[in-house]
Amino acid sequence: MSKPGNTLYKVLQEFPRKRITLEELGRLCSDPEQLIEQIKELNDKCVLVPVKSSGTNGNQKNPLFMRYTICIENTIQVSPDEIYALHPRLSANGYLLRNRMQFVNNRAFLCRLSEWLTNHKGNDVMSRRERSFSIFGEEKELDNHLKLLEAIGLSGDTLKYYETPEQCFSDYIPVRKQKMTLLICENKDIWFNIRRLMYESGVCSLFDIQIDGVIFGQGNDITGKDKFRSYSAYLGAYIVHFLYCGDIDRAGFDIFLRLCKAAEELHIELFLPAYRKMLELSRNIQLPDSEDRRCIIPKMSDILPMFQADEQKQITQILQDNKRLPQEILSYPVLADNMR
Repeated sequence: MSKPGNTLYKVLQEFPRKRITLEELGRLCSDPEQLIEQIKELNDKCVLVPVKSSGTNGNQKNPLFMRYTICIENTIQVSPDEIYALHPRLSANGYLLRNRMQFVNNRAFLCRLSEWLTNHKGNDVMSRRERSFSIFGEEKELDNHLKLLEAIGLSGDTLKYYETPEQCFSDYIPVRKQKMTLLICENKDIWFNIRRLMYESGVCSLFDIQIDGVIFGQGNDITGKDKFRSYSAYLGAYIVHFLYCGDIDRAGFDIFLRLCKAAEELHIELFLPAYRKMLELSRNIQLPDSEDRRCIIPKMSDILPMFQADEQKQITQILQDNKRLPQEILSYPVLADNMR
């Protein structure tokens, strides 16, 4: 494939990635004076293919690209016996046998993991980073090998860890059950007041709907990628019925719709009794203008039919006029009169 003197080729046979930077090539080359010649030779033989979008090093006489793709078949031979010597769970689906360079590149990680699988007898469950530290003494070691673990077929259940939620939302759930109805509140005040009433009075229904807890959605924060989905998984319940209550304005409905899209499998529903009470309380007052100037009008075709004809008209007018009916109209006295 190359001249015997091309030491760079020999080193690249064991390089763990398909992409390599010019700086890394410089460090791997045993003779810096031969770096340019060796890269050019490997380029001519299509062993190193430049990533042209990376640009060059600016050397007009000997221009080199800043990144290259390594196109080389590794010649290192790994005996199947080395892989079969690992814990059976690591070779069960045959991935390492079919991709032996993964074993070579991750040998220390796999051997330590094999040792832990063999010797660990406890039933303790902890977060992924806690488990990583307990096995490797490095809290991010499992994070760095998630794709490999998935390819091998190892799950969090096998390694006895759980995923810490991307976002730990403030909640109040007095008793965690396998089946729960939880109310998500867009704003802090109504969340705090419902929480207060549940804590101080032991009430567990609002507008005659049984609720087992209340969650502060933190406005737009709840719509972040996988945030609420990971929070829901963290609850560990068999069935959770999520209800949502937010402002009646363009932004409020937009948050709800984006949340439903981000966590479609949770089937989050509007907490209609609260919305109806908000509309009722607002009929004889002048609503403030919305502070949101994005001119986003949410798609209401699936929402409006949930309401009565007069309520639909009222909501439509609020959105058209870009007004804002905040959750705070459900003040503490209103909530107290409607919680049992």
